[in-house]
Amino acid sequence: MKNKLSLGLLTLSMIIYHYYGIAQSVVDPNVKEFIHKAFQTNKGLKLKSYEVDKAVLEVEGVKSKKLPHVSATGLYGYVHANGSLDIPTINLPILNTGIFEGATDFRMNTQVAYAGVSVRQIIFTGLQIPNGEKALKAKAKAQNYLVEACKEELAKDIVATFDQLMLLTEVNKLIIDSEKRLKKEQEKVNQAIANGMAIPYDRDKLKLALLELEEKKVELSGNKELLIKKIEQETGLSVSEIGGVFYPLLPIYFSFLPEDVLQRSELKALQASSEAYKYLYKKEKGALWPSIFAFGAANYLNVFQTNLRVKDYPIVGDINLSGNYLKGSPNFMVGLGAKWEIFNGGQHKNNLKQVELDQIINATKQADVEEKFTLLLDKIKVSYNTTNLKLKVGNQQVKVASNNLQMASRQHDAGLIDVTELLAAENEWYKVSLNYFSHVLQQRSAVYELLHASGKLLQTINE
Repeated sequence: MKNKLSLGLLTLSMIIYHYYGIAQSVVDPNVKEFIHKAFQTNKGLKLKSYEVDKAVLEVEGVKSKKLPHVSATGLYGYVHANGSLDIPTINLPILNTGIFEGATDFRMNTQVAYAGVSVRQIIFTGLQIPNGEKALKAKAKAQNYLVEACKEELAKDIVATFDQLMLLTEVNKLIIDSEKRLKKEQEKVNQAIANGMAIPYDRDKLKLALLELEEKKVELSGNKELLIKKIEQETGLSVSEIGGVFYPLLPIYFSFLPEDVLQRSELKALQASSEAYKYLYKKEKGALWPSIFAFGAANYLNVFQTNLRVKDYPIVGDINLSGNYLKGSPNFMVGLGAKWEIFNGGQHKNNLKQVELDQIINATKQADVEEKFTLLLDKIKVSYNTTNLKLKVGNQQVKVASNNLQMASRQHDAGLIDVTELLAAENEWYKVSLNYFSHVLQQRSAVYELLHASGKLLQTINE
């Protein structure tokens, strides 16, 4: 009666799983928590997040170009010069002679001290700065979408791995259930042998079947350890935390199937890249205009201890002049300036062509990716519908196999069949039950793939 009750409950539970799995949430709450922890610890995600941070810093760098740039300069130097001086001749009627006639050689040495502060601010650059800022913001947005895409991949892998772990739990239950029945049959056979109503061959057949179950347990334990290590590596969680997660492996049903792939993060990244190229093109076009800037300066200048020697001057010979200092303190200057690159070897035209080519490449890639994602979504829809049909068939197979096992158990108790036939029914029940849970795993995997293909997996996890 206990065997019958156990088989009946298992069959009933599978029917309930099949018809009411829709009430189950897509991802277990504990698994959701672990996924968010993995987002904080996964090294691949960290690297991509750093790229986003770099792009944000680039935006800030462009913004800073609109602010005033202030610089301070200080210097001291010693100047020594030899040269030739020729200035217009000045006639002196009294002396009936002229001075500064012809070129005169000279030698000069002096010391110079300078200190100053200058301010410069861009006023107009042909809109290069605002367009460059918008292009970099769009680039940062694209990189952030790529981070989201990586998060979806990681989340899908984690939930699929936990599902595999839950499958092993269900398989372990099947093994334990089968083991209990076989041990009870073994006790019956031992009693029958003692009473001379059975032969040791039947006992050995049951013993062999139990040893096969032990082998499956060992294999199950090894697979479980590998899956836990994989989750541990991806999430940074402890083995005890992972082992504490349990949820029934139920089918998941959609009230309606996703229809498009427009929410895919990869497509959004390409759209943001398209926006970035649009502003980059405007920026390059703006390079045709002159840059206008305002400037101002305040400085201190002191030329001191100057010695000037004019050689071989007519009549008087060498002339030695000296000065204590020539000081300007302070000197002020304000004004506007403009810089216009009229010809730069065709670099501007080349930059525009490169941006145009990048726009074409990005648009082509976007169309290609959208087409491939749409095809993938259609393929997964077929897979999802197929696994649902397999679940219906598998559920019927479990019901038939359970009934056959109950009947075989009664017939064996009545002596109508031998142990071999009973073990055949037991094996068939185990195989069909395992096949059913394998279909559940495939169906859940198809659900995750559907959500991922439509770009809604991360949204579902965050709900």
